[in-house]
Amino acid sequence: MKIIDLTERSDEPTRDLLRPVALAIKNGDLAILPTMTYYGLCADALNPDAVGRVFKAKGRDPSKPLIVLVDSFEMLKPLVEGVPPIARELEWRLGAKGLTYVLKASRRLPSELTAGGDTVAVRLERNEVVQEILALVGQPLTAPSANREGEEPPRNVDEAIRQLRDWIEIAVRWYSSSATAPTTLVDLTCEVPTVLREGTVAAADIAKVVDAA
Repeated sequence: MKIIDLTERSDEPTRDLLRPVALAIKNGDLAILPTMTYYGLCADALNPDAVGRVFKAKGRDPSKPLIVLVDSFEMLKPLVEGVPPIARELEWRLGAKGLTYVLKASRRLPSELTAGGDTVAVRLERNEVVQEILALVGQPLTAPSANREGEEPPRNVDEAIRQLRDWIEIAVRWYSSSATAPTTLVDLTCEVPTVLREGTVAAADIAKVVDAA
């Protein structure tokens, strides 16, 4: 297993340092990456075999769908049946604090990813490391927390490696996460946006944006 340490000084641009990570993901391997909350177990979201390995690595119930990370609404569009205007408003107002949107899934998505359902949870990821990886891979990534089911989500790469070493090809060492909660999960498939899980963004703040839209 290879670890890319971005906390060390280097004359190489960050994107060049991360090229081996992107290559591994393109090859169907799993990677541990920092995200805007906890460290995540990442793979090519459109590769059914890689997605299947994420479930096995975590010991995750295959009936529980995976979150998908994108770097823009442009990357999001092919993954869903449509992007409601409120998604852009919420992202502009509150996205930096951490929002994940439930949207109608495109048939393009592997059934393994959505657990056979017709919706998908998507986040426009703000972590700069993941943004670079998404740009290099050119595909959305899966990114559930990098822990075995039932364990605490990892705040640093060493906690993640301890649990998943046998499953991963490469990991990125970045600074420890200060997260105390996951992102807030908002269902945008219904007429009125509904908070399914309150996390880094308060439900009251979402309601204010919705009411003003």
